Amino acid sequence: MAQGEDGFSDREVARVVLQLDEAVALKRRAAIARLAAHQDAVPILPVRPSRIELAVLTALAQTYGPALLEQPSFAPVLDCIAECGAVVLVQRVLFGEAWGERSEDVRLAARLLAARVPFEILCGTWPEVFLAQAHAELRGFMPRSPGSPDSPEPSDGKAGGDD
Repeated sequence: MAQGEDGFSDREVARVVLQLDEAVALKRRAAIARLAAHQDAVPILPVRPSRIELAVLTALAQTYGPALLEQPSFAPVLDCIAECGAVVLVQRVLFGEAWGERSEDVRLAARLLAARVPFEILCGTWPEVFLAQAHAELRGFMPRSPGSPDSPEPSDGKAGGDD
Protein backbone atom coordinates (compact mmCIF):
# COMPACT_ATOMS: atom_id res chain seq x y z
CA MET A 1 0.00 0.00 0.00
CA ALA A 2 1.01 3.64 0.12
CA GLN A 3 4.03 4.48 2.23
CA GLY A 4 3.77 6.79 5.22
CA GLU A 5 5.39 10.20 5.71
CA ASP A 6 8.93 8.84 5.53
CA GLY A 7 8.39 7.46 2.02
CA PHE A 8 10.63 5.06 0.20
CA SER A 9 14.35 5.65 -0.17
CA ASP A 10 15.66 7.01 -3.44
CA ARG A 11 17.48 3.72 -3.99
CA GLU A 12 14.25 1.74 -3.51
CA VAL A 13 12.31 4.05 -5.83
CA ALA A 14 15.02 3.79 -8.49
CA ARG A 15 15.04 -0.01 -8.23
CA VAL A 16 11.26 -0.18 -8.54
CA VAL A 17 11.21 2.25 -11.50
CA LEU A 18 13.84 0.17 -13.32
CA GLN A 19 11.82 -3.00 -12.72
CA LEU A 20 8.59 -1.29 -13.83
CA ASP A 21 10.36 0.00 -16.94
CA GLU A 22 11.49 -3.53 -17.74
CA ALA A 23 8.03 -5.02 -17.03
CA VAL A 24 6.30 -2.51 -19.32
CA ALA A 25 8.89 -3.05 -22.07
CA LEU A 26 8.47 -6.83 -21.78
CA LYS A 27 4.67 -6.57 -22.07
CA ARG A 28 5.01 -4.26 -25.09
CA ARG A 29 7.51 -6.58 -26.78
CA ALA A 30 5.07 -9.48 -26.28
CA ALA A 31 2.28 -7.39 -27.81
CA ILE A 32 4.48 -6.54 -30.80
CA ALA A 33 5.29 -10.23 -31.27
CA ARG A 34 1.57 -11.10 -31.18
CA LEU A 35 0.80 -8.39 -33.73
CA ALA A 36 3.63 -9.56 -35.98
CA ALA A 37 2.50 -13.18 -35.75
CA HIS A 38 -1.00 -12.22 -36.85
CA GLN A 39 0.21 -9.54 -39.29
CA ASP A 40 -1.96 -6.99 -37.53
CA ALA A 41 -1.48 -3.25 -37.19
CA VAL A 42 1.73 -1.68 -36.00
CA PRO A 43 1.76 -0.73 -32.29
CA ILE A 44 1.57 2.97 -31.54
CA LEU A 45 3.54 2.89 -28.29
CA PRO A 46 7.31 2.56 -28.21
CA VAL A 47 8.73 -0.53 -26.49
CA ARG A 48 10.55 1.50 -23.85
CA PRO A 49 8.54 3.92 -21.71
CA SER A 50 8.98 7.56 -22.67
CA ARG A 51 10.31 10.31 -20.40
CA ILE A 52 6.75 11.24 -19.40
CA GLU A 53 5.90 7.60 -18.74
CA LEU A 54 9.00 7.28 -16.57
CA ALA A 55 7.76 10.28 -14.57
CA VAL A 56 4.46 8.45 -14.01
CA LEU A 57 6.29 5.25 -13.05
CA THR A 58 8.40 7.29 -10.62
CA ALA A 59 5.30 8.83 -9.05
CA LEU A 60 3.82 5.36 -8.65
CA ALA A 61 7.05 3.96 -7.18
CA GLN A 62 7.31 6.85 -4.72
CA THR A 63 3.73 6.24 -3.65
CA TYR A 64 3.49 2.43 -3.56
CA GLY A 65 7.09 1.18 -3.66
CA PRO A 66 7.74 -2.52 -4.30
CA ALA A 67 4.05 -3.36 -3.82
CA LEU A 68 3.60 -2.38 -7.48
CA LEU A 69 5.61 -5.44 -8.46
CA GLU A 70 4.65 -7.77 -5.63
CA GLN A 71 0.89 -7.37 -5.24
CA PRO A 72 -1.34 -8.87 -7.94
CA SER A 73 -3.88 -6.07 -7.41
CA PHE A 74 -1.48 -3.76 -9.29
CA ALA A 75 -1.39 -6.00 -12.40
CA PRO A 76 -4.21 -4.03 -14.12
CA VAL A 77 -2.20 -0.84 -13.57
CA LEU A 78 0.85 -2.27 -15.36
CA ASP A 79 -1.37 -3.74 -18.09
CA CYS A 80 -2.96 -0.33 -18.69
CA ILE A 81 0.45 1.34 -18.93
CA ALA A 82 1.75 -1.32 -21.31
CA GLU A 83 -1.34 -1.35 -23.53
CA CYS A 84 -2.51 2.28 -23.47
CA GLY A 85 0.40 4.27 -22.06
CA ALA A 86 1.00 5.99 -18.75
CA VAL A 87 -0.62 9.24 -19.93
CA VAL A 88 -3.89 7.39 -20.53
CA LEU A 89 -3.59 5.76 -17.10
CA VAL A 90 -3.31 9.18 -15.45
CA GLN A 91 -6.23 10.50 -17.50
CA ARG A 92 -8.38 7.53 -16.56
CA VAL A 93 -7.53 7.84 -12.88
CA LEU A 94 -8.08 11.59 -12.68
CA PHE A 95 -10.71 12.26 -15.34
CA GLY A 96 -12.51 8.96 -15.92
CA GLU A 97 -15.79 10.48 -14.77
CA ALA A 98 -15.52 13.39 -17.18
CA TRP A 99 -14.69 11.28 -20.24
CA GLY A 100 -17.19 8.47 -20.13
CA GLU A 101 -16.21 6.55 -17.05
CA ARG A 102 -15.95 2.81 -17.47
CA SER A 103 -15.95 0.24 -14.69
CA GLU A 104 -12.26 -0.48 -15.27
CA ASP A 105 -11.50 3.25 -14.90
CA VAL A 106 -13.34 3.29 -11.59
CA ARG A 107 -11.31 0.29 -10.39
CA LEU A 108 -8.04 1.92 -11.50
CA ALA A 109 -8.98 5.18 -9.77
CA ALA A 110 -9.86 3.33 -6.57
CA ARG A 111 -6.64 1.28 -6.68
CA LEU A 112 -4.49 4.38 -7.27
CA LEU A 113 -6.27 6.76 -4.91
CA ALA A 114 -3.02 7.60 -3.09
CA ALA A 115 -1.40 8.57 -6.42
CA ARG A 116 -3.96 11.27 -7.27
CA VAL A 117 -1.90 14.15 -5.86
CA PRO A 118 1.33 13.10 -7.62
CA PHE A 119 -0.69 12.63 -10.83
CA GLU A 120 -2.19 16.11 -10.44
CA ILE A 121 1.33 17.51 -10.02
CA LEU A 122 2.39 15.76 -13.24
CA CYS A 123 -0.63 17.26 -15.03
CA GLY A 124 0.36 20.71 -13.79
CA THR A 125 3.95 20.15 -14.90
CA TRP A 126 3.08 18.87 -18.39
CA PRO A 127 -0.47 20.09 -19.14
CA GLU A 128 0.17 19.92 -22.88
CA VAL A 129 0.67 16.16 -22.53
CA PHE A 130 -1.84 15.12 -19.89
CA LEU A 131 -4.57 17.63 -20.72
CA ALA A 132 -4.33 17.70 -24.53
CA GLN A 133 -7.69 15.94 -24.91
CA ALA A 134 -9.31 18.31 -22.43
CA HIS A 135 -7.89 21.33 -24.26
CA ALA A 136 -9.24 19.99 -27.56
CA GLU A 137 -12.69 19.52 -26.04
CA LEU A 138 -12.64 23.01 -24.50
CA ARG A 139 -11.68 24.63 -27.82
CA GLY A 140 -15.08 23.54 -29.10
CA PHE A 141 -16.73 25.76 -26.50
CA MET A 142 -14.59 28.85 -27.07
CA PRO A 143 -16.02 31.76 -29.06
CA ARG A 144 -14.73 32.00 -32.60
CA SER A 145 -13.67 35.24 -34.18
CA PRO A 146 -15.92 36.61 -36.94
CA GLY A 147 -14.72 35.54 -40.33
CA SER A 148 -13.01 32.38 -39.14
CA PRO A 149 -13.93 29.30 -41.21
CA ASP A 150 -15.87 27.79 -38.29
CA SER A 151 -17.72 30.97 -37.40
CA PRO A 152 -21.39 31.31 -38.38
CA GLU A 153 -20.95 35.10 -38.62
CA PRO A 154 -19.92 36.83 -41.86
CA SER A 155 -16.48 38.39 -41.96
CA ASP A 156 -17.71 42.02 -42.02
CA GLY A 157 -19.90 41.46 -38.99
CA LYS A 158 -23.12 42.43 -40.83
CA ALA A 159 -26.00 39.99 -41.17
CA GLY A 160 -26.48 38.51 -44.67
CA GLY A 161 -23.06 39.73 -45.74
CA ASP A 162 -22.35 37.62 -48.86
CA ASP A 163 -23.59 40.27 -51.33
